[in-house]
Amino acid sequence: MNCIAIYLSVLLIYYLMYSFQCLKAIPERAEIVFYNTSIIEDNPTFNVRRYSRKGEYVINLVFVSRAVMDNTVSMDIIFYEYLHNEYRRSFPEMHFKLCDLISSDPYVGKTMREAGLSSCPILPGKHAITNMTFNHIIPSVWPFERGMTEFIIKHTNISRIAVGKLFLKFKQ
Repeated sequence: MNCIAIYLSVLLIYYLMYSFQCLKAIPERAEIVFYNTSIIEDNPTFNVRRYSRKGEYVINLVFVSRAVMDNTVSMDIIFYEYLHNEYRRSFPEMHFKLCDLISSDPYVGKTMREAGLSSCPILPGKHAITNMTFNHIIPSVWPFERGMTEFIIKHTNISRIAVGKLFLKFKQ
């Protein structure tokens, strides 16, 4: 009986530490700043939605590609801190090759895999990456509470394919 009480107390302490040391990223709004019409056709959609009053905010991305996107495409994720009514570039940055991001990244890549983009290379055609959420474990150490994330998608031969911005809140 004493062992069960010790086990339950250790489990309770672990649960309390785990729940208080996770960071939650809450998307506020999204926008597409630029897209190359020779690679992406029509108007791509990049938005943030909430499907119920108490539901999570989800990110949706719908686009039609004209070319194959593989490891020659890279994605730069740059974070900006909201400070004194403007967004200033901060030190966290992520740089990935597209296929490496989708297959092995534990944060952004996992979110993309769970939303339906699980294979690489991305073939030409319509792609819908819907209901992306950041509900997995993110380390609790983060330098700011409100910010913007800029996604720059580049090809080795073509300078830029697309640039998008996602405005976020970070809560402990």
